Amino acid sequence: MITLDNRETALHSMYQEHGLLQFQNLYSRQTIDKWNKLLDPIFNQRTSTSRSYVESDELLELGILSQVMVPKLLNVISVLDPCPVFFHCCCFEIEGAQKQHHKFTSRLDGWHREPSDPRKKSVRGCRPYSIYIYLSDVNDADHGSFEIIPRYHAGPLKSNLTSCNIKGRKGTCFLWNRDLYHRFNVNRSPQRQRILKLSIQTNGWENASIQLDEFKGALSILGDHNPALSYLLGSHFKNNLSIKTIPHPRTGELPQVQPLDYSEKTLIPTKAEIMFRRIKHSVDKVLGF
Repeated sequence: MITLDNRETALHSMYQEHGLLQFQNLYSRQTIDKWNKLLDPIFNQRTSTSRSYVESDELLELGILSQVMVPKLLNVISVLDPCPVFFHCCCFEIEGAQKQHHKFTSRLDGWHREPSDPRKKSVRGCRPYSIYIYLSDVNDADHGSFEIIPRYHAGPLKSNLTSCNIKGRKGTCFLWNRDLYHRFNVNRSPQRQRILKLSIQTNGWENASIQLDEFKGALSILGDHNPALSYLLGSHFKNNLSIKTIPHPRTGELPQVQPLDYSEKTLIPTKAEIMFRRIKHSVDKVLGF
């Protein structure tokens, strides 16, 4: 395992403290437009649901996934975990003109954490994380911006916690610790919101997702052309090679990390409001609303 240099150590420490890294200029607008042009025909056929997906094997076949995994991003991944493996790898769309949060609607205005085994850490102590790339412009909260509470790794959800509301043009890319409270704001705009998502955990732990057909299909399509991407797609999962590190030399630069904007404050519903929402949600479900 390659020792971290000073800049890599600083990046690792930043992730461990904040649980959020936002990168600058990792992908050009022209690259994002090219990906969207490839994705448009597929998503145009999948607009019947509030959320639609393009999976890992499709992303690979389109040539998008290989272009996502630029050396700078692979460098970050191998700094946090020398034995990384996907458990999510997809692109998804959220329909526009929404009136409520897509998750945990009846409780906490969409705020939630992602449960996982607390022992699941990389050899460098990093917990599972996700990488999001906006493929559509997110100009404000009403366009479905992603919001997260950095540096709050434990403790109950409450009002007046400092949060980071991530807005930006298409191409905005950030990495976040799934232990932190987070949510998508409601996409009230008329446009569907498009995001590319990668979720990564350390190899060797239980991972039902990596055994799904879309990951096996992606591995089959990739063959021997990209050993680092093959590793992320599960080539070394649950076999005698699982202790080997990702075959990526980590030479070259790290992406520039953007300063975080901690200007938002959480406003959590009261217990009475939560109870009322639960009752209303149950009634609406019975009535078919």
